[in-house]
Amino acid sequence: MKKYPNLSIAVIVLLLLSVAVFQGRQVHHTRTAQAFYHWILSAATNERLLDNWNPDYNDQELYAQVISSVESANADGRINLPNIEQSELVFEGRELSRIGILASDAENNDIIWRVAKSAMLQDVREDFVQNVRERNLLFAQNLVYADALAGEVNLMNLFLGFRQVAANFIWLQVDRYWHQGMVHRMIPLMRTCVTLDPQFVDAYLVGAWHLAYNITAKMMDTPEHLKEWDPQYAACVGEKEQYYYIGADFLKDGIRNNPRNYKLYFDLGYTIYSNKLSDYANAVRYLSEAVRQPHDVWVPRQLNIALERNGQYAEARAGWIEYQRRFPEQTTAQEVAPRFIQRNTGMIYEQRAEEALKLAQEATDPSVAEEHRKTAEENFQLSREIWDEIDDPFALGRKLRMDALNLVEQNRPLEAIAMLDHARWESADFFEEASEMIIRIKQDHDIPRSLSEQKWELRQMDGDDCMGKPPNNTATS
Repeated sequence: MKKYPNLSIAVIVLLLLSVAVFQGRQVHHTRTAQAFYHWILSAATNERLLDNWNPDYNDQELYAQVISSVESANADGRINLPNIEQSELVFEGRELSRIGILASDAENNDIIWRVAKSAMLQDVREDFVQNVRERNLLFAQNLVYADALAGEVNLMNLFLGFRQVAANFIWLQVDRYWHQGMVHRMIPLMRTCVTLDPQFVDAYLVGAWHLAYNITAKMMDTPEHLKEWDPQYAACVGEKEQYYYIGADFLKDGIRNNPRNYKLYFDLGYTIYSNKLSDYANAVRYLSEAVRQPHDVWVPRQLNIALERNGQYAEARAGWIEYQRRFPEQTTAQEVAPRFIQRNTGMIYEQRAEEALKLAQEATDPSVAEEHRKTAEENFQLSREIWDEIDDPFALGRKLRMDALNLVEQNRPLEAIAMLDHARWESADFFEEASEMIIRIKQDHDIPRSLSEQKWELRQMDGDDCMGKPPNNTATS
């Protein structure tokens, strides 16, 4: 080799170039797989929770290719996915894909990553890259590597590393506009900020807070008859309520871009659906997703409370028991959880008693009716024992409610009304239920109603109707 020093150098250069090319291909493959992985998580989240495919983009079609390829590979043994029962694939009455179910749990991240980078999805990955280049994927618009995969030399590519800096400067301007009272200028800048940096989770959280809380703080609730039907949200909304839904949309965009961040699910479920819209079904829906991601200790507590408010007492009770098991050292697990376990147990007994009473009223056979009444009495007694043991304002309200129902059964409506009027001021949790019970008793016994009660009756007659609402459509606001 000493005779041919130039040849030696050439061989070394060729080897170095070969290594560089190999590493370059590996980096490109890893970058492509990582972008594809994040897109699959976003598409799977949309399938499970949001179910809102934009027809102007190709996300749904490409996701269908992923599902088909994965199922085919799993069937012929090229990949082994965890077995999922057919019943587990059904979510809210919709049948989901295996990928959609697996991607719902952060513990399956490794499985989704192996799928995303596998050889069996090479063709789909190539379609993914092509769609990214043509800007045909909504869920890839804000991916960190989307511009690099597009292969375009533009200012966005050149200054990709400065996106976060630009987003931070824009966010400072958003904060400045808020303090200056220029709300109308905040919203477009908020959207620009998260477009530049889609992983800026705090921008989504604080932005939604501004929309649902700060902007609406001094606005009056819109009376039902002044609300208008909004087909986008399938709900009756006014000016104030519209901000709640805009805030919810903002957080949903954040979820699509950051499907593994529990804070986005939590704020959507707790701060908007539970606190602002009193939509406990959706609160449970998104808080359940927050618990599926790596989360802080207080997240399951709010899910359990939402379950109780949604009438899911058995699930709430099970949630508190699980909370005690997972966090035995927490003061909440030692002091608060036992009380909520008892409380939900009492509500389960009440629920069973109410169901038995209903069956007794519907029964045509006197012996069957009597059996149901006996079941109702037994469950009411079990719940009363729990309320006696808890002995707090909530328990007092439940006991007074049972006493009032007994008075109504004895045809003593005035005494029942007096008891309920006392109960609603003793138990804040029972106020609305007691007020409605008073009105129902007065209606059933033809007792004059107060002016506020008459207004409540008129609102009930109007229901959730609003201007422009289609017939046979149920509003969610």
